[in-house]
Amino acid sequence: MDETTSRPKRALVPDTKAALEDIRQTLSQLVGYHLRRASVYDMNGAVAALEAVDARPITMSVLVSIVEQPGRTSADICRILAIKRANIVGLLQALESRGLFTRRDDPADQRLQRLYPTPEGIEAARHWLSLVQAHEDRILARLSAGERAELRRLLALVWADERTEDG
Repeated sequence: MDETTSRPKRALVPDTKAALEDIRQTLSQLVGYHLRRASVYDMNGAVAALEAVDARPITMSVLVSIVEQPGRTSADICRILAIKRANIVGLLQALESRGLFTRRDDPADQRLQRLYPTPEGIEAARHWLSLVQAHEDRILARLSAGERAELRRLLALVWADERTEDG
């Protein structure tokens, strides 16, 4: 019996079994499938690692973007991180309310606000990155330092075209 219904389970017919095996075999050969599985595994761990500091991976990414290049605009961050403009507002408000960055009017264009990290923001970015780094060290513990470097190199090659398209 199927545990979710009162109907008996249907046995897979041989053709279906062969089709499922073919699908599994094809999936096992798709790099994108493995990238997605690894990404979900990594992201779930990053979410858990940042939970203690009331942050999320996207929040950390926005803050790190401000820290790595002070003076960016919210539009710059949206473009770099592929965030919708409507979504950046709440993320910036959360970071600003914690005193992690300040806004300054652009002297050349008063319509623009430039974002600058505070000392607390720089420290938070360092701490949050260390939490995510510790998580990454755990999930990559089976790989040698050389294998990790090779993995990063190969992954960077996969998305190299996107970097050049972004400018």
